[in-house]
Amino acid sequence: MLTKIKKNINLFYLNSIIILLSIFTLNANAETKIIAKSGDTLLKLSKQYGVPLKELMYKNKFNDANKIIEGKLIVIPLKYNSKDLKAENLTYKVVEGDTLYKIAKAYNVNLKDVISINNLGNNSFLEIDQIIILPKGAIYKEEINKKKIKLASKKVFYHQTSKAEYLSNIAKIHQITKEEINFLNNLNNTAKVNPNIKLKLREHKASKPLKYGPLMINWSDWTYLDGNYITQAKTKKNKSFYLALNCKKRAINNTLNNSYWTSWYFPETDFEFKLVNDFCDQDFKI
Repeated sequence: MLTKIKKNINLFYLNSIIILLSIFTLNANAETKIIAKSGDTLLKLSKQYGVPLKELMYKNKFNDANKIIEGKLIVIPLKYNSKDLKAENLTYKVVEGDTLYKIAKAYNVNLKDVISINNLGNNSFLEIDQIIILPKGAIYKEEINKKKIKLASKKVFYHQTSKAEYLSNIAKIHQITKEEINFLNNLNNTAKVNPNIKLKLREHKASKPLKYGPLMINWSDWTYLDGNYITQAKTKKNKSFYLALNCKKRAINNTLNNSYWTSWYFPETDFEFKLVNDFCDQDFKI
């Protein structure tokens, strides 16, 4: 009988310890470490342990809150009080075609703050359904209206051939008719265009150069060449050079270095992100 009572007491203490450990883990009142279970994500753990997703991502150096982390050692940071939890940052789930610049612009926040708070680099590739933490004060400005998206080719007025090309292919790329190209370029119903020919695609009125950071860019003279878009630009010191954009890679090139093209590079400054966004997104459907 005495032995049975001792067993019950031991069992009671054991259960009490388990309950206390459970309460301690879920409240996460001090920094603790856990092994992620099957199906665990940082987003799931942030809700389970009542800690801000931002802190959980920062503490564990993850930039994807939806990634399955089964078997990973995860640090649970200190639990915040109720005031902090109410002030937790908004989050955004990445959809197809998103860029960091577009997200920052849509929520009226600084791009550098978005990059910093998510521990990302300027050239970070975003995955669909990836969770992006937004800086405090983020407000969604307006919903994207797909009906307002126009074809990319409407900003391109010339097509430069580097090799022999069929007129039908050129017309298809720029969403215009072969007849229009023939008329604008005084061609005699040509089926094939020779290399190194600059074809006019549309009638247009010259507009004033647009300012992007320290650059003045000739927006009315974009030329399409082998998948890239090229125009003339000037620096603050009035030095002329050629600027090229590759919308598929979202990369930039220029001839500032002694009139030679540099290697393609990704945007680093606010004005470079804005330039790529304005040209490749606003009127481009990639």
